[in-house]
Amino acid sequence: MKKWFWKNAFLAVLFALPAGFFAQNPVADSLARLLEKAKQDTHRVNLLIDLAWEINETHTDEAANKLNEAIALAQRLKFPKGEATAWNGLGVVEEFRSDYAQAEICYRKALDIRRRLGDKRDIGSSYNNLGVLYEYMGRFDSALAFHNRNLDIQKTLQDTAKIARAFVNIAGVYIETGSYPEAQSQILDALFYLERLNDQDGIAKAFTQLGHIQLELDRYAEALPWYEKALKLREQLNDEGRLAEALTDYANALDELKNKDSSSAAIPYYMRALDIWKKMDNQSGIAQVYTNLADAHKKLGNHQTSLDYLREAEKICLESGDTQALMEVYNVFGDTYGRMKQFDKALKYTQTYHDIAKKSGDLKYLQRAFKDFSEVYSGMGDFATAYKWRVRYDSLRYTLLNEKLTGDYARKEAFFTDRKKQEQIEKQEQALRVQEAEIATARIRQYALLGGAVALMLLAGLLFNRNRIRARANRELAAKNAAIQRERERADGLLKNILPEKTAEELKLHNAVQPVRYESVTVMFTDFKGFTKIAEQVSPESLIALLDDCFRLFDAIVVKYGLEKIKTIGDAYMCAGGLPTPNDTHPVDTVKAALEMLHGLNTLMQKNAAAGKPVFEMRVGIHTGPVVAGVVGSHKFAYDIWGDTVNTAARLEQNSEPGKINISETTHRQVKHLFDCTFRGKLAAKNKGEIAMYFVNG
Repeated sequence: MKKWFWKNAFLAVLFALPAGFFAQNPVADSLARLLEKAKQDTHRVNLLIDLAWEINETHTDEAANKLNEAIALAQRLKFPKGEATAWNGLGVVEEFRSDYAQAEICYRKALDIRRRLGDKRDIGSSYNNLGVLYEYMGRFDSALAFHNRNLDIQKTLQDTAKIARAFVNIAGVYIETGSYPEAQSQILDALFYLERLNDQDGIAKAFTQLGHIQLELDRYAEALPWYEKALKLREQLNDEGRLAEALTDYANALDELKNKDSSSAAIPYYMRALDIWKKMDNQSGIAQVYTNLADAHKKLGNHQTSLDYLREAEKICLESGDTQALMEVYNVFGDTYGRMKQFDKALKYTQTYHDIAKKSGDLKYLQRAFKDFSEVYSGMGDFATAYKWRVRYDSLRYTLLNEKLTGDYARKEAFFTDRKKQEQIEKQEQALRVQEAEIATARIRQYALLGGAVALMLLAGLLFNRNRIRARANRELAAKNAAIQRERERADGLLKNILPEKTAEELKLHNAVQPVRYESVTVMFTDFKGFTKIAEQVSPESLIALLDDCFRLFDAIVVKYGLEKIKTIGDAYMCAGGLPTPNDTHPVDTVKAALEMLHGLNTLMQKNAAAGKPVFEMRVGIHTGPVVAGVVGSHKFAYDIWGDTVNTAARLEQNSEPGKINISETTHRQVKHLFDCTFRGKLAAKNKGEIAMYFVNG
């Protein structure tokens, strides 16, 4: 959020408006009258800026005129602070006009002046504005760089509100780039400051964002508590629109749990949201809830009710021209008719939203249409055509994945380049300040010596001081070099602790890491049954201590068997064998590690039970296949892996049972000679169809 928030603008005349023109705005009218009598001084500059501030929502062009006049006058008066403020305001005007290139020029001019003046508060404001601008422009690398600079300044100023806002802005950029773990970390940091401020609206927004992140990761049960907290706050705050959104978010998470009880439970929340939107006559909100209600009733088998809601939503979307919402409506239409076995109608609606997506270039819905075509033709018995559409779906899916990876690394490289330039500028400014201080000190010393010493004594004194300074400088330099070496070793150790050693070396050498495809890797997911319920019953400190005990145990086992820990998300633990250094033993190594994790956890839980602490039960899922690996994020690095193998391993974990290791047929073929396994049959997995599964008997 910037200091100025623009809503609607009306075309204003380009010449100066007389006092009284702003009669509908008493403050603006008073400022205009003061300007008629104001002299050509700094007070007039401030009046021009203040007037522009007041009329920005209704007389945008006139606001720009006043700011340009303020800039010209400030330049004549050599009033740099006023000039910088006017440039900053003009940047907001250009941003509102969607002339982002001109807005960037204005913001940069304001920043240059503020840097010369050294006012950290104003510099931070400029960094914030540039960060938001670059986010609008899709230049996420630059947006992150400027938001982080603003955060550094606000921390030095100890401005709690602006620190929280900076964290939220950084999280927003990470969400835009799909870097959800990094976004979650930033929002949790923001939440700490928002709670200190008792900013209830900000806290509710943070809870909502945390819910959205879990939803994007398909962790619907984990999203629910965050949405519930946001909803409870919204019910206390006087904002009907936000309350309707919170009701919809909570209902969406319930509906995504994919069981009839949860879909039934979602409907009353949708109906409350619908009542609010109808009261506000918000047609977009009404259409969205109609579509959500249709999706919930579809899952309950209430197909006719679903179709009725969809027709109402379609009517609103057609009247408003909202093609994005219309594609979602047609998508649910097709799915509903598919469940009714009316495949001709399902095909018609899928074709309709496919054509809209193709015309608008919406790859997300185009990919979804390819998948729906495959399912419809499969339902019709035309398996050859279904296969062709599935191939197109997979091809587009992996193309988008590769593009995302390429974009991530390009942004990372640009981000580091931008940070390096900024560091060079800051070093130059620091060196200049040190040089100026040294010159001033030398002058004082010279004047003192000239007043009380003869030329020979002065010379001797100067020589002595120079030698002493040189010796002291040499000692300080040696100490600094030793400190730098210690910090470098410490940084190397930290980097190798969070990234594979080979990957860390590549990152240090090139400031970037190239993604690598591995043809055979074994991926393991674990999580704890009933973790959310346990989390509600113990203090945060106790919960973290319990998780720390478990994950420290897992970390030691992972190292023992040569696996690579990928990440933890909440109570979930993910690791993989066969990377970054490929080997042929990774399926066996991973299963051995899983068995030892289960046995070690059982021993740990027996101790917890004896001490009266909560007890966890763990599920494990393992699958073997190809993945793409690399480093994501630009502020807190994270080594991660992607691909269908990862998704399948996650589904195997979800279909496992407490105390069991659930492996795929691919993994089973490579470990059956060493482990006794029980075939479970082919079980349905979300978005994967039926998968052959085996329990490893430990």
